[in-house]
Amino acid sequence: PVPAEPFPVPDIVLAGRVPPTNATLALDTSNCPDDMSVWPEFHNGAAAGLRLLRAGEGRAESMNQITRTWILYNKPAPRLQPQINNNNNNPNAASNTTPNHAHGGLLMALGLRGHLSALSMTDIYDYLTQ
Repeated sequence: PVPAEPFPVPDIVLAGRVPPTNATLALDTSNCPDDMSVWPEFHNGAAAGLRLLRAGEGRAESMNQITRTWILYNKPAPRLQPQINNNNNNPNAASNTTPNHAHGGLLMALGLRGHLSALSMTDIYDYLTQ
């Protein structure tokens, strides 16, 4: 992976082509529950992460090394959530990171490939408490 770019996890495509005309048929998800895509997103992130080489395999170039900085850089961006202050009822914007399901799958793949050893215990604590 390129250290200065986010790791690409492809989108899940819910459309297909119908032979012989190659017409596109999209899946209607309007009647599906909101959490229908949780496991597919997780497995999509895991599949993307399993494309990476195992720790210690391949060339010893910096482009193939997955470091602590790279793992933390690829953490999902923080999302602002309003919080209400009980003293004067003014909403304050508090920054909370909300990891998505694809990122969880990517973390699992990094662990399977042996790359999570680059994280310190405080990094692991931060991931587990959010």
